[in-house]
Amino acid sequence: MADLIESLVDSQPALLSALLDQTHDCIELLDGEGRILFVNRESLRTMELSAPAALVGQRWIDRWPADRRADLEDALGTARAGTAVRFTAPRRGPDDETRWWDVTLAPIASAGAAAFLTVARDITAETTERERAAAIGAEMRHRLRNAMTIAAGIVTMAARSQPEHRLFARAVAERFAQLGQVQDLLLDPARENRLPDIVPLLAKAYGDEALLRFGTVPDVRLAQVPMQALALAFGELATNSLKYGALKHGKPVGIDGVTENNMLRLIWREPTRLGASRDGSQGLGLIDRLIAVSGGTVDYADDNNGDLVVRIALPCF
Repeated sequence: MADLIESLVDSQPALLSALLDQTHDCIELLDGEGRILFVNRESLRTMELSAPAALVGQRWIDRWPADRRADLEDALGTARAGTAVRFTAPRRGPDDETRWWDVTLAPIASAGAAAFLTVARDITAETTERERAAAIGAEMRHRLRNAMTIAAGIVTMAARSQPEHRLFARAVAERFAQLGQVQDLLLDPARENRLPDIVPLLAKAYGDEALLRFGTVPDVRLAQVPMQALALAFGELATNSLKYGALKHGKPVGIDGVTENNMLRLIWREPTRLGASRDGSQGLGLIDRLIAVSGGTVDYADDNNGDLVVRIALPCF
């Protein structure tokens, strides 16, 4: 063990320290028992310490909250077996504020001796942002559900004194309810998004089921971002068709799909021409950006039969 540590630290102390002090990560060397042998400058700064002596010799596990130490013992056991471990854990700093850390614990072995290298990166800002985004998403889902419910209630109340409009009002209220189902399903990260479950909801919410003719619907799952991109694309295409294209004139739209190399490839085909971009229009541009971010592609073209053909490819599993 002494030979290993000397080769890592004592033989070139100035060079090693200079190299490790250039990073903003907290780097520590541990012996085979998990005691701290070396810390870089960032580790000292994070703990508001001025000299390594304040940490050297301490058990690395003791620097973490008591309720996480059993997990860290398991991590050390895995590292002793020769496998690197990566985990995320919270720890209070000297200011008593909880910080979140992304930690890698890797084994080092030489001439039969054992030691460990730990690299910890402060991810508090990223963790806080994810939590904030999750809270905003939950609030948006709640508000959207309320908006759909209120809109359906207004339509229903408006038709109470006009019996001839009640059937229409009921259909509109049902459409709002279907839209609410779709957004709740797509915006909830805890849900599993299977394509065969989503397609019927999209059809009911965004178009006339008799005119939206589905061919093959592959039984695949999409991650949240690709599924949201698909829902947005479907909604925009259906809306445009209802306003300007085939659905407006009572003509059917065909939707078909296949999977290839972990990609879902959907084809939207309708008997209309690709219209020129309108001033202030943002829908198709938003679709392009969201699909690109999700790792997919989209292409719009007129075929030889005079049909608009939209090809969408999205990663699936």
